[in-house]
Amino acid sequence: MLINLLAFVFVLGVLIVLHESGHFLVARLLKAPVDVFSVGFGKRIWGFERGGTDYRLSLIPLGGYVHVIGLGPDESTVTGSGDAEAGEPELLPRWKRVLIFLGGPLTNIIAAVAFLAFAFVLGVQVPAYQSQPPVVGWVEPESPAAAAGIQAGDRIVAVDGRTMATWRDLESTLMSAGGRQVRLKIDRADGTVEVPITPKKVTRYGIGYSGIMPPLDPVVVQLQPNSPAQRAGLKPGDRIVAVDGQPVRQFYDLIRLISPNPGKTLDLTVERGGQTVHLEVTPKDVGGEGKIGIPVIYPTTMEKLGPAAAVGEAVRECKRMTAETFRIIGRLLTRKASMSQLSGPIDIARISGQAARAGIRTLIWLLGFISLQLGIFNLLPIPILDGGHLTILAVEIAMRRNLPMKLKERILEIGFVLLMLLMVVVIFNDIVKILPNSLYHKLFHGGGTP
Repeated sequence: MLINLLAFVFVLGVLIVLHESGHFLVARLLKAPVDVFSVGFGKRIWGFERGGTDYRLSLIPLGGYVHVIGLGPDESTVTGSGDAEAGEPELLPRWKRVLIFLGGPLTNIIAAVAFLAFAFVLGVQVPAYQSQPPVVGWVEPESPAAAAGIQAGDRIVAVDGRTMATWRDLESTLMSAGGRQVRLKIDRADGTVEVPITPKKVTRYGIGYSGIMPPLDPVVVQLQPNSPAQRAGLKPGDRIVAVDGQPVRQFYDLIRLISPNPGKTLDLTVERGGQTVHLEVTPKDVGGEGKIGIPVIYPTTMEKLGPAAAVGEAVRECKRMTAETFRIIGRLLTRKASMSQLSGPIDIARISGQAARAGIRTLIWLLGFISLQLGIFNLLPIPILDGGHLTILAVEIAMRRNLPMKLKERILEIGFVLLMLLMVVVIFNDIVKILPNSLYHKLFHGGGTP
């Protein structure tokens, strides 16, 4: 928990400072006076003054603000740390206000490219199959894919009309479609077909599970200590080509052939160093299924690029993540996706801790991902966010006059309430995700653990 907390403070602190620095620097460039630079909202708990600006830490750490004189009503007024009664001085020209409001989100987006580019320079370990065309290697029995008639060897061309060029495209699309029917366009030996499939919601995030698996060679990568496979003499690098004479073409064939035989001695035909050897193994009974202790491990590749190539790849990755983010937002608005897929501060703290424990590359990647999401979120036309202010300015530009200050304050107050309600929902989701299984199923499924 301590690592999670420290990682969360680091990640959120860096990204808030970057965001508010974007507003601050643009304001300074435009010679607009800035009297407050706050990390956090509400009551001031620490700070110092320099150059006419009060740099402060405030009580509520879930955000921050820069108060630019002449910008109009802002978060500090809405949350009570400003003086709404004092009124505002003459407003800055609209073009300056537009640039200042854009400064924060654009800084986050630029920072996202920089973080991801740095991660690519250091090297990013990714599953090798993710960049390959989505040809089905295995279909889990009794899964949504099996019910839909999807077969090993099928090439999934599109989902709901959107082209699937790689496994990464397919996985991200199906994972966000939990509980919702989608149509898969498939190329197979006898022609092209379209089939409907409804990925099952799994985990407390409501992630879509389809049962479609990528190809995986039946090669031993790792053995669990003191497992039946290790005792039988299997070694890393061995390729298992048959179980009791039945051919094994995919790793999943091992699961299919071994799982129904707990406690039964099986003959493994193994290719090792150009030779064929036979080994006997007796699967352990684990909940009625046979297990021999060979974990499923997908080969990975290290994507390590030079600075110029890394920037180009980071820009492409940001475009991909932005498109996927707006698709998810669209599904949320049309109720085709679950709110459980949203993460709040508790979940971000847990993910930040995991990234910190995984190493500097993973933590930098997470900084880039969250920075991009922060930039996109702040550009949405929600009152109190930068996008809300920009929407008001667009209306004023169209009307060629400023809206009354009191009206804008009321709009921001409504936006603040809506934002707090959203925060309550995501924090509730975060708490639900970390409940013990017994309590979770008792509260939400009326029973004990499954």
